[in-house]
Amino acid sequence: MKIDCLKIFLMVCTCLLFACQNGPKTTTPPVVTPKPGTVATPADISRPDKMTNNFQRMQGEWREVDLPEKKLQVRGKIFLEITEGAEFSELAQKFKVVKDCEGAIDMDGEFFMVGNSCYKILSLSINEMEVENIEQQRVVKYRRI
Repeated sequence: MKIDCLKIFLMVCTCLLFACQNGPKTTTPPVVTPKPGTVATPADISRPDKMTNNFQRMQGEWREVDLPEKKLQVRGKIFLEITEGAEFSELAQKFKVVKDCEGAIDMDGEFFMVGNSCYKILSLSINEMEVENIEQQRVVKYRRI
């Protein structure tokens, strides 16, 4: 019985080719901007615990302490600022946590970017967040809703 090396090689290559094509596919879900007038539901917002990073800790719905008509929703990579009252407004922008204002993305960084604005995280717990707008040198304190 004669073994044909070329046929065995072709069969092995064919099996490997099929294995590569049927492997797990990884896709990144698209970032969906919230529709104006909508608010996050409990299913959209996680209540993070102390063992998570800053990006996860910031997720959820917040209210500004000094101006209670101003709310903030952080959902994934979307930062939605809501002003309630007579002049209702919403502003959704992209959000990322970074090592420093010019630095790379770091899920547990001390800074975050909203659009082109940079903020420093002064304190961040499960229920309270205090940040400083670097350009305006304005400190804002939030409480989780």
